[in-house]
Amino acid sequence: MMKLYLRLFFSIFLLLPSLYGRDFEVRNFPIQDEGRIKPLDTYARNQLLAFYGKRSLKHENLSAIDWIFDLILNPEKGGEKKVFNIRNPEVTASLRLEWTNEHKYSFNEVILGLKEQLELVSEFYNKPDESRTIFEKQFLEIYFNALRFKEITYSLSCLAPFIEVNDSLLAEKLNTSPGKAVSYAHLVKQFHTLTEMFLTVMNKPEEELSQSDKELNMILLTLQHTSSDDYAQALKLIPPSPLDETGTWLSPWELMDGRPRAPYQDKILNALEKYLSGRALGDENIMNSALTDYEAGISAITIGKPDINILKKETWVNKANLFYISVAFYLSAFIFLGLSWMFHQSKYLQRISAGFLGLGLLYHTYGICLRMFIMGRPPVSTLYESVIFVGFVTVVCAVIIEYFRRDGLGLFVGALSGAIFHYIGFGYAADGDTLGMLVAVLNSNFWLATHVTTITLGYGVTVVAGFIGHLYLIQMIRNPKNNTLLKSINKNMFGITLIALFFTLFGTILGGIWADQSWGRFWGWDPKENGALLIVMWHVMMIHMRITGKVKPEGFALGLIMNIIIVMMAWFGVNLLNVGLHSYGFTSGIARNLFLFTALELITGFGTYYWAQSRKGRLVV
Repeated sequence: MMKLYLRLFFSIFLLLPSLYGRDFEVRNFPIQDEGRIKPLDTYARNQLLAFYGKRSLKHENLSAIDWIFDLILNPEKGGEKKVFNIRNPEVTASLRLEWTNEHKYSFNEVILGLKEQLELVSEFYNKPDESRTIFEKQFLEIYFNALRFKEITYSLSCLAPFIEVNDSLLAEKLNTSPGKAVSYAHLVKQFHTLTEMFLTVMNKPEEELSQSDKELNMILLTLQHTSSDDYAQALKLIPPSPLDETGTWLSPWELMDGRPRAPYQDKILNALEKYLSGRALGDENIMNSALTDYEAGISAITIGKPDINILKKETWVNKANLFYISVAFYLSAFIFLGLSWMFHQSKYLQRISAGFLGLGLLYHTYGICLRMFIMGRPPVSTLYESVIFVGFVTVVCAVIIEYFRRDGLGLFVGALSGAIFHYIGFGYAADGDTLGMLVAVLNSNFWLATHVTTITLGYGVTVVAGFIGHLYLIQMIRNPKNNTLLKSINKNMFGITLIALFFTLFGTILGGIWADQSWGRFWGWDPKENGALLIVMWHVMMIHMRITGKVKPEGFALGLIMNIIIVMMAWFGVNLLNVGLHSYGFTSGIARNLFLFTALELITGFGTYYWAQSRKGRLVV
């Protein structure tokens, strides 16, 4: 059976890479945003998430990349789409909008309300962030979202085919065909021709103007109106020239000022203009030809060329949702394990549960490996990544436990912890780009691969020990007479705790060495350092008390449960303080969740402990 599982897992693992898109797609267009080069698909998803609360418009069956191009090519229709998610009825009322069950509003509705409340915007903006109320923060969030929405809308208006040339004489002089729409960029290339024609027309009396002259005036007015969009520079799609040492990418509008362009910049601009023209016409051949030209332009970059394969992988990861598949397998493993307990420890159902757990771990592992490949660093640098990685560690530990015990204990720990940590991670994924750049203090692959990975492993193993503590107390309540099983679980608790102590202690020491190199001191009583020390001290205390007999197995189990609370305080709680050298991970809005988790652990921990004590007391009597 084990060989069958291994063959199945490796077959799926080998098939997964074949699912990558082989062709260069519009979703793969590289764009610089938040300090890194990412595919346009990621950018579009993150922007839609900020506006709408989701990464696609499911009610219209519209992907993020289609939404952003529809918005660019048809600003009027895009402004009518209800993509602004306003969660606070007070904000809705202040914008003179009607509160609805969907609480979704269009840009046109929102901007009218904002124009009437500019004084309010100014008042809220000038306040310190810490003194703003929730209403004020959410109001400003809508304001800045509206500004960004408008900027995105007109970021490519210089390349979009918005200007029709109907007169045959004008079309010939402007190097186009009669009735064909051209872009601002195309007409800018004909600047000298336009200037000569304008000088001829401007001296004519109005009654002598021909149809061509009148159309020329309309074209010039449209050009002037379009040029006012040059503020819209949100889409940094054009790599810098070789002489630009800043490495800052440019928006198409920035290249409309007549500056010298590198050959590859021209190729990319022309390909993007061609793609927009083909998309506006719905012509697949033009679009495919433009994609080929675009890829050639990217390949011609001489310095700082983005890796197209990495862009394709990130786009595939966005679409594949590997962690969603993983959590589905973990939940299936938990369900089948529960069914096996209902049907008198059915080995067949336990094997199915083990298979689902293994598949969940496979997808979990593959997702982490791809993130490492895309970012070129260990996946433990942000709260989101650490949650996913700790979940992975807990499942791996659970699989090892189940391999040696084969009694469902590891299946229970792995399925439950894997699902819980995934759901926590999904909450942080909703904040935006989960593949964000590192802050400067973390920008060291060596220390990420040693200190951060080691201490995160310690977190994961400590959580596993706490889960086993829960199971020990539950087992004492269910069947206090089964001494063999209780002794076995007790041994596992102790062994896992020793492993957790090793990783947390070793990780804390490595952290001190890193601090000495980065900040010039080994230890500074920083909140994060104190949290790491508390975890180590708690491990040492519980191990000492167990060895000396100061606590019985059920007391040891309770101590491990309490250690989960300490881990969460050191892991998440420090971010609530927003102080110290480790405040780079600050995340607001977790106080309530942390409080609820702590209260739940205290209630379940002490509740099951005293219940188990009472069951044990009855046996003695």
